[in-house]
Order: sequence, then structure tokens, then C-alpha cells
Amino acid sequence: MTRLTLAGAVKGAVVLAAVAGSLTLTACGSDSGSDSGGGAAAQEDHVASLVTASPSSESGGATGQPSKSPDPESKRPQLRLDSTAEEYAKYRLAYAKCLDEHGRPQTADGEYTPAQEKAEKAARKACANKEPLMPPEFSPETNPHYADDVRKEVACLKKNGFKVRITPATGSDPNAIGWTYESLPGEGVDIEKIQNQCRQEGFGGGAALGPGPA
Repeated sequence: MTRLTLAGAVKGAVVLAAVAGSLTLTACGSDSGSDSGGGAAAQEDHVASLVTASPSSESGGATGQPSKSPDPESKRPQLRLDSTAEEYAKYRLAYAKCLDEHGRPQTADGEYTPAQEKAEKAARKACANKEPLMPPEFSPETNPHYADDVRKEVACLKKNGFKVRITPATGSDPNAIGWTYESLPGEGVDIEKIQNQCRQEGFGGGAALGPGPA
């Protein structure tokens, strides 16, 4: 797991720091979290508000059942395909601030000791309701056209000089395909700009939802 994840940004998320060190880059997956960066890797229908909340009940109701604790997922900020870079940055920074306030370790190289990994896991759990949810179009679980959108995004990347390979679905859902980089364009190419443009072309939006720190 990368340290940035908004869970792993968008399903095709590409961590550009890793790009500098290697061309063996995994880009687009099919987990339901949060992150694709390159494709808009993470749900993971447009919503009226960026923040959703589930109704809570004061009592257990007629059945006498105790009320359940609110689901942290239901309070997470919900991003849309038309969310702006400013909106995304606001929620991403709020999440990062929460992680720091709850003891996320700070290291120069991003490598954690077992104790630090435990501390980071605890911080992420405490801040789960602040981690932005990627648009549902970015997840094969909530987008019936996800595979088609990924193929369009990949075609755009190839057209712009990226060598990208489609990876087949590993589970039972044939819609849950992914993609991975085999090589990148040469020097002087604005990689992030092309990734954002191709995410827009493939999914019909999400140009502002590239990978970033969390």
C-alpha cells in the first residue's frame, strides 16, 4: 500500500515518485477503496453534496433493538467526476491533518518499523470518516461500464506515448479489469497532465482527481 492512498486515488493511480525509480508500475486495479490515479484507480452516481451522512436513530425503534453505531464510510466526503482540484485538495489536506493529529509517524523515506505501522493503522482508523471517497464511476462494483471506461483511458494513454497493458480481472467480475504501465514517454512530456486528460476521456470526468499525498 502506498502512503498516499486515497485509497490507492483513483483506481488507476500512478505514484509519480515510483515512476522516477522504476518503469514496472502497476496503475489501475479493481479494489473498491479509494485511489486510481492513472485511471481513476477507487467507487471507489453523482451526488448533490460532497459529504454524505447516514440517518441515525435516537432509539432502537419498535423492535427494541439497540441503535447501531454510525458507519464511518457513510460520513466520508464524496468526490464527483466534476469535483475541482480545490475541492479535492481541501478534503485531502483535512484527511492528512487528521492523520498527523492522531499520531501518524513521519519518516524521511516512508518506511515504517512494525511499531510505526501499527501507529499509522490506528491513525487511519481514527480518521476513516475524513478520507475522501472517489467517484463511484471509478469502481467496477458501482460502474457497470467500468471495463469500457478503462479501455478508453488506456487507448488515450497509448496514443500519447505510454506503453500500457490491460490486466484481466482476477475475481469473478469480468468488469473488474485493470492496467499497468510497461514504459513511459521520454523526457519533456508532462506525464501528470496526460494522465489527467486520459482519465477525463475514459471516465467522462475526474481530471482533477489525480494521486496526491495523504
